[in-house]
Amino acid sequence: MAKIVMVHGAFNELWGPHELKSRWLPALRDGLWHHDLVIDDDDVEVCFYGDLFRRAPGTKADEQLQQSRAGIADMLSNAAGGGSLDMLGQAASDAAFDRTVDMVTIMTTQADLRERLRARIEPLIDDDTRVVIAHSLGTVLSYAALRNHPDWRVHTFVTMGSPLGSDFVDGLLDLAALDDKDAWPGNVERWVNVRATGDKAAAKPLAPKFGDRVEDVEVDNGHRAHDPEPYLNSLATGAAVAAALRHDAPE
Repeated sequence: MAKIVMVHGAFNELWGPHELKSRWLPALRDGLWHHDLVIDDDDVEVCFYGDLFRRAPGTKADEQLQQSRAGIADMLSNAAGGGSLDMLGQAASDAAFDRTVDMVTIMTTQADLRERLRARIEPLIDDDTRVVIAHSLGTVLSYAALRNHPDWRVHTFVTMGSPLGSDFVDGLLDLAALDDKDAWPGNVERWVNVRATGDKAAAKPLAPKFGDRVEDVEVDNGHRAHDPEPYLNSLATGAAVAAALRHDAPE
């Protein structure tokens, strides 16, 4: 299977795995270009779960969503001053806020959502997978999956624009139960966390929370601070992925 598995973040419900791969693969290749490494299409797989957050108007599930979202909207509005709203989507409009409300409502009201998310990422990772690259909310899903599977042989975990440093996501991961001994994501040998200047979703480095083994690296994504493509084509992301792939390369 694929050597590299990429996991998207929030607000991709109107896309699909093939569309995302067509957007992300050139950016990843540009990041690797800095390090003289070329990858094939088959070396990369995209874990897509955005459709799980796409509403289905007129259904019973959508009716239940509407009943729950008012309370979630109030909660997020009250928390916005503390940065939680910026963390989730860097919302700058009513439309973005509405999407954030829908996403959080689904995450907090669908009892089987974690199992459905796991069913998307787990089949994509096997002994051939050397790198997991995750962006934004995808870092939460990927981190949980790696912790649940210490048997995986993933060498390097690359997080980009990650909100894992925020207390807001602790409830999604049951992080309150973690201690320093089990905070590391499974059996990975290296965790590189890439943070862009001005990316409010990644305001906090991860080493203070998850241990000194986490390599926090800061990059400049310009006016696209939280976008995945500038993260993927950065020197830092390319270096981490290239090092992992070369680690297993035959002499």
